[in-house]
Amino acid sequence: MRFGVHMGLKGGFGANVKRVAEIGCETVQIFPGNPTGWKMGKLDEREIAKRVALLDEAGLHPLVIHSAYLINLATSSGEFLVKSKQLLNQTMERAALYGAPFVVLHTGNHGGQGVEKGMAQVIESINEGLEAWPEEVMLLLENTAGSGTALGARFEELGEILRSFEKGKLGICIDTAHSWAAGHDLGSAEAVEKTLAHLDKAVGLEHLKTIHVNDTKVKLGARVDRHAHIGEGAISPEGFGALLNYGWPEDLPVILETPENGTDWDRVNLEALLKLVR
Repeated sequence: MRFGVHMGLKGGFGANVKRVAEIGCETVQIFPGNPTGWKMGKLDEREIAKRVALLDEAGLHPLVIHSAYLINLATSSGEFLVKSKQLLNQTMERAALYGAPFVVLHTGNHGGQGVEKGMAQVIESINEGLEAWPEEVMLLLENTAGSGTALGARFEELGEILRSFEKGKLGICIDTAHSWAAGHDLGSAEAVEKTLAHLDKAVGLEHLKTIHVNDTKVKLGARVDRHAHIGEGAISPEGFGALLNYGWPEDLPVILETPENGTDWDRVNLEALLKLVR
């Protein structure tokens, strides 16, 4: 495993690379643009090349790109769907310029049109996008907490989407806070074993390409997304330890998305995680 944080860009890309490298990060995740806007933002290829060089010098790899929160391939709005597809296409292209192998995407919200229709639309939209996306960048579907009309809280929904495509075309990102909120127990070594067995049966652990490690403020199955610092939430150290020591590939990115990213909390949370790794 390679541990890292979601790296903020406030204060400059270079300064943030230096900061996260100094606290011991081996990988990072970034937004390629405004996470709450429809415009990617202009960034020339020379500037991206400079950023890639800084990441290489700091030994931060792989770079994980997180797509904007607005993208929703399951939306019931035709206009929203068009904009979502366009922004996702731009995100995949930007990821290729960065040399990032993964783009993380929230599975989407069907908005009341129903799970079946929402799932079909997600699959259709991805199928359309795959024809244009760079082959070296893989889309990772992130599981959700299951609030409202969100898709992807059930592992079976992630599996259904992945099985609609040739093996190796898509992957998944599992978020511990989202998993807990959706009712997937991570509170003990035994619970983690059962949850990962469920994930393996529904999706296949070989498709897991990134883990977001976060504690949570909510009760198991609350279906609300509320991240917390490691050790300050509902998931026990035993549970985190069992998850981290499961025997993952050496190059698997494990990303902290805990509160107050970009502050000294990054160091505190990273140290708390590393103490649990055998």
